[in-house]
Amino acid sequence: MEWMVMPEHPMMFGFIQFVYLTNRSIDEFKKSAVPDFICFDAQKCPALLATITPINIIHGLTCCNISNLINHVEFLDFDRLILTFPGIIRNCWTRDIETSCANSSYFHCNQSLKCIPYNRVGDGIADCFHLEDESFNACHLNDSNRFTCESNPNQCLLPVAVGNGLPDCPQGEDELYAYTSSLVKLMPFASLCNYYNDYEGPVLDFMETDETNCEWWPCNNPYTRCDNFWHCLNGIDELNCPNTPCSLNEHECENILLGLSYCLPLNHIFDKYIENCSDPLATRQIYFYNGTQNINNDYLSWNNTKCVTTNEICRNSNFSLIPKAQSHACLYENIHRSWQYNTAVHLVHHIGNLCYFNAKRSDQKFTDLFFKAIQFGDFPPINTNHSIPNISKHNQEKRLIPKTDPNFISYCHRGIAVLHSINQTKICLCPPNYFGSQCQWQNQRISLTLQFLWRSTASITVIFQAIIMLIDENGQIAPNFEQITYMPSRDCDTKFNIYLLYPNRPKNLSHNYSIRIDLFEKTNLNYWSSWYLPISFSFLPVNRIVSQLLIPDIQQTTSCSLSCGKHGKCMQYINNKSLFYCQCNQGYYGTRCEMSYECNCSSDSYCLAPFICVCPLYKFGTHCYLKHSICQLSHNPCKHSGLCVPNDDRIDLTGFTCFCSQDYSGARCENTNNQIDIHLPDRIIEQTSFLLIHLITAIKNAEHQRITLMKKIPYNQNILRLYLSQPFNILLLQIPNQYYYLGILREIFRPSENIYTKIKLRQRCFSIDELLNNTLRNSGYLHRTKYYPLLCRQYLQMRCFYDNDLLCICDIDRFSNCFFFNHTMNYDCQGYNYCENDGQCFQNNETCPTKSTCVCQDCYYGAKCQFSTKGFLFSLDPILSYHVKPNVSLIHQPLIIKISIIISTIMFILGLISGLLSILVFHRVKARQVGSGYYLLVSSITSIFMIIVLTIKFWQLILSQMSLINNRSLLTFNCILIDFVLKVLLASSEWLNACVAVERMISVIHYTSFNKKRSKQLAKLVISSVFLVTIITQIHDPIHRQLIDDTDDDEQRIWCFVEYSSSIGIYNSFITLCHFLVPFSINLITALVIIKKIARRRSNIYPEQSFQDHFQRQMHRHQHLLCAPCMLIVLGLPRLIVSFSKRCMKSAREPWFHLIGYFVSFIPSMLTFIVFVLPSKTYKKELHTIYEQTMRRFRRIT
Repeated sequence: MEWMVMPEHPMMFGFIQFVYLTNRSIDEFKKSAVPDFICFDAQKCPALLATITPINIIHGLTCCNISNLINHVEFLDFDRLILTFPGIIRNCWTRDIETSCANSSYFHCNQSLKCIPYNRVGDGIADCFHLEDESFNACHLNDSNRFTCESNPNQCLLPVAVGNGLPDCPQGEDELYAYTSSLVKLMPFASLCNYYNDYEGPVLDFMETDETNCEWWPCNNPYTRCDNFWHCLNGIDELNCPNTPCSLNEHECENILLGLSYCLPLNHIFDKYIENCSDPLATRQIYFYNGTQNINNDYLSWNNTKCVTTNEICRNSNFSLIPKAQSHACLYENIHRSWQYNTAVHLVHHIGNLCYFNAKRSDQKFTDLFFKAIQFGDFPPINTNHSIPNISKHNQEKRLIPKTDPNFISYCHRGIAVLHSINQTKICLCPPNYFGSQCQWQNQRISLTLQFLWRSTASITVIFQAIIMLIDENGQIAPNFEQITYMPSRDCDTKFNIYLLYPNRPKNLSHNYSIRIDLFEKTNLNYWSSWYLPISFSFLPVNRIVSQLLIPDIQQTTSCSLSCGKHGKCMQYINNKSLFYCQCNQGYYGTRCEMSYECNCSSDSYCLAPFICVCPLYKFGTHCYLKHSICQLSHNPCKHSGLCVPNDDRIDLTGFTCFCSQDYSGARCENTNNQIDIHLPDRIIEQTSFLLIHLITAIKNAEHQRITLMKKIPYNQNILRLYLSQPFNILLLQIPNQYYYLGILREIFRPSENIYTKIKLRQRCFSIDELLNNTLRNSGYLHRTKYYPLLCRQYLQMRCFYDNDLLCICDIDRFSNCFFFNHTMNYDCQGYNYCENDGQCFQNNETCPTKSTCVCQDCYYGAKCQFSTKGFLFSLDPILSYHVKPNVSLIHQPLIIKISIIISTIMFILGLISGLLSILVFHRVKARQVGSGYYLLVSSITSIFMIIVLTIKFWQLILSQMSLINNRSLLTFNCILIDFVLKVLLASSEWLNACVAVERMISVIHYTSFNKKRSKQLAKLVISSVFLVTIITQIHDPIHRQLIDDTDDDEQRIWCFVEYSSSIGIYNSFITLCHFLVPFSINLITALVIIKKIARRRSNIYPEQSFQDHFQRQMHRHQHLLCAPCMLIVLGLPRLIVSFSKRCMKSAREPWFHLIGYFVSFIPSMLTFIVFVLPSKTYKKELHTIYEQTMRRFRRIT
């Protein structure tokens, strides 16, 4: 027996082949393509073995006669033959010969003898032939993600089976939106009560559908308006629609037989009263009458009622089909379709039909399912002085494509055919993926799809040039490379598809290639970053690689350890931190930049490799010598000083893109952005420092768009100002995790409009928990939403309300226009949240974001929430910086700034006076007879320097935040040194005061044996040691300080920022506590020792008096010794409280506690004169002597 297999490889499901006997004639084959035998792999379908008689034809396959599997074998072609096999394949997929499952995580089909994973049990798809997997009680699996059928609690479905259009529960509640859970998609609000049942497929016994309980639903609403179907009995939902041929308040009526069309005025249309509406044969009759006779006894005039209802048509009716119609709404009527569709119009006193209203429509969805802003009105009212600008439209050039011979077009397959020279020779221009004389061969290549993502805290204009290169293991760059110009605001959603060709054809299999992508900023050609993409399956002729690349918001400056010689530097790939490469200087190349080349690029371009030139913005070409003329005209094509950027020269030499400033938008920056001023009440300002701005935009025939912005409330202001270029219909304000307020409604967006809106408490959106009773509140989605239109008519002052899934606006007709609104949105910038310390990330656009904003948790601040007010707060920057208004004079600065200026000035004057007087006293020899005089002299000098540095620090902070000091070098110098010097001076001053207390305690203890000379010698040594140790222990601070630009659209600030590692942070906390607590404790302990020793000594000398009497007398006599440490203790307490307080400065709106603590910490060092001079008789005597000497000198001069 001779046979053949056709086709050679399995054509069906990968394991079934057709076998034909060779004795069949061609004519027989034409009549029937049925094979003589079917062969298959028995391991892939063991269940078929039980139904066939095996025949040994092909080694390794099991074969059988075609009649074993198919009853009817007369088929003309392969297509009809293949249609019979799905049933056979189902046997293979759902049957097996396994009596048990070796793996316990598998489910065993007892009848079908097949093992399947448990995650396929109850998924709505029969994996067992006898449906055992779908009837199994999967609730015992304890899978919390499964949906439990209410009609059968023993049936638990996987999420994929819920809402799939097929009822799997006995009563189909897995498809019923009334039982909606997070697994089921909610029915759009526009689908409710529209006379169309949106449940397709088998009819289920649903207690609630989208067309039940619609008694309070208006028949004329934004979703039924002008859809060519009469939802109201008098067709008012189709009255005065656009594009109608009739005038105001006229219905079109057509007579198809006569080919005529009438426009019937509403005041001439009547309904004939029906005597018995309960009669099933009763029909509605509509009449037209324009005579003068009064026919109101028998006919209901449409002009006398706004809503034609069955109650009004049915005379003497003893039933009510609907609730009584309200004066401002015509309500839904669940009536027989024949009433609704009976649109024939008769003439009064005449027989026959005049015409038919065009109100009938086939059974299809009458409304689209998307949110509309119809009948919103305008809130606040439109400014009458506003006019919509006349925007000129630029006509696109129409390109005429001549007709071409199809054979000529197909000559080059995937290429383009052109005719060359006089002989008109056909030449093919092939795309990169094909080659050959007729583009008939495929190139070995890399098919690369790239999408760039850019996130920034500021809306800045940035243009990037990406160089995509194919490199081998030796770092050699293949000559076929690609360049892409990427503009975030234009190309944010663009996927770039490119081909990278290997340098040899066929490719050299001994080389391992990879992809390197270098990114440059186009405007200045500065290097930005690099990515590395491996080619995993290098043996494939075509490699398909898809990658999404996140562009860092700052240039890459990280150094690495790879040696690159004198002519390069080591760079790190941002998507693989463990890989490095050498970025060579211009004119050098190689893995270590060891080879040189002559750069042929233009002088203003960048030489990346011997054959790669990165061109500046307005140049192009292989060597960047060609110029883009479109953007270098004398007249800028972009209006209002917009930046003109040429398009890709490979696509269009005359096209360009305009980058607009913050105040303008449009294709050519022709539109002024909408300025929105929102006046906030004090109640809102007291609750939060920022608001969430939700912009809702209705899009025709598409899902509505939602953009959520975060906006900081300016300090000491009630006006929140926004500049918006994106269209919107609704603007909502939200206090985070609290209330919504309706700010603006615009039925039609008007560009270049200035809007002022004042937020009042009555604009708050109510929760349905405040509006509905418990029964309705706890009912299902479908049932509950049917009552929403009633809420706007009940609460006439309410503007909006919401539930867990919807947010509803009360329009001018008091209809509840609702749309889906996610109240628990994850603000993580679509997974690219760069906000630190659990900050929330907001984007300026949902589909094409170019700017991100961070909302910080308590105790954090900065554009990225990178700064903290936790721990030992000893910096004025986070306390006052946010209160300083840039580019505003001191007179108009906030109150806290003015008060701080007063405090700083007073401290400077008093500190200077105190320090100078103290120096005069302690500079005298008599005041320095012991070591404490030296301590106090140096402490006085230190206090003067400290108060001067503090004043410099204060004014430098104020002036730099006011943008009056912009010198980067000066700011960096001040950042590194000023806080460090303040820390050293403050700690040294406290240690010197502690030394005074220790020496006085020693003098009291030793009394007459106290060595004054040794005390002075020791003091000089201690003073030097104090400054040296203090500097050494604080030297880590300037090392870790840096100047950081923290910019966003609201504020552009420069911060002096210190960031420690965890170990240095612990050390800093420890050393800060030591410099404060140890001197503090010394003062406290020495004060107690001095008091006790003096009292005990006097008690021993005069025993007749009690210890208490001696204690009081010595306290009075030696109060100058006690006042100093006691006063230092009292003045040090505020700083101690601030340092150990668990509370941080949660936001810049509560600075007073920390501001007072900061200033108070400097007071003890400034009070040397008051604390040490005035209480001492010796020092006051020296001060008096200085005064007399000064006065004598003054008298001599005068």
